[in-house]
Amino acid sequence: MWNENEKKPIWQYLALTFAIAWISETLLILGEQLGVISGSAGFAIYFVIVGFGAGFAPAYAIIILLKKHGQIRGLKDLCRRIFKTENILKTVIITAVFFASQLIPNILCNSYLGQPWYFFILLIPMMTIGGGIEEIGWRGFFQPAMEEKLPFAASGLVVGLIWAVWHLPLWLVKIASQSAMNFLSFTCHCIVLAFVIATLYKLTKSVFACVLLHAWCNVLGGGMFSIDTLTNVPNAKLIVIYILEIAASIIVDRVLRHGCHYRIRCHG
Repeated sequence: MWNENEKKPIWQYLALTFAIAWISETLLILGEQLGVISGSAGFAIYFVIVGFGAGFAPAYAIIILLKKHGQIRGLKDLCRRIFKTENILKTVIITAVFFASQLIPNILCNSYLGQPWYFFILLIPMMTIGGGIEEIGWRGFFQPAMEEKLPFAASGLVVGLIWAVWHLPLWLVKIASQSAMNFLSFTCHCIVLAFVIATLYKLTKSVFACVLLHAWCNVLGGGMFSIDTLTNVPNAKLIVIYILEIAASIIVDRVLRHGCHYRIRCHG
């Protein structure tokens, strides 16, 4: 998202992202306390504030900074950065593999909720708003910026920890799914998912692919499968899921890297 030769305003990004999200979530907390957010109408209000307020905060932050630093002039420039894909076929294949890498651990370790399969296709657009758009900031800007300061794995750990803390006010919102989760388990989940999505970005350089993978993960967790593994302290089932997810990401990364290296040697 950010021009490589330009200094990245990391602290400005974090300040904006946290401020926008936490102000939005404070409104939710106050709304529940005052009885404004309740029932079906309350859930609609919650979705709008979380989706277009807190959930869009990382995107708002980076758009503000891109505009401030003269790196985009309008919507066309922004869309070009989000949808930029160096190799469309390669990106589609790799993204599909990462989709599968998230599906398989859930099949093995979580309970299927019994919804018809087409229901999940319909959920992806909603989950793109309710989470996927975050990737414009987190993986489109923050992860690459941290990789300039730290090794890949360490930067993923830092991004994952900050990402988890960024969600923290939702534990005070009764209607939020996070309020039923164990924060330690959720933090582990964020760290692993940060590593997985960062690996996808490293392989594809596609922000949009990261948006779709994040949305797909949200569809799987709570839409297609239960989130039982996140409601208690980290247990054996959760550890199995995380090992499988990280292992799948590493395997895909190594296979593609070795494949490219082999092709280069053959052509050379």
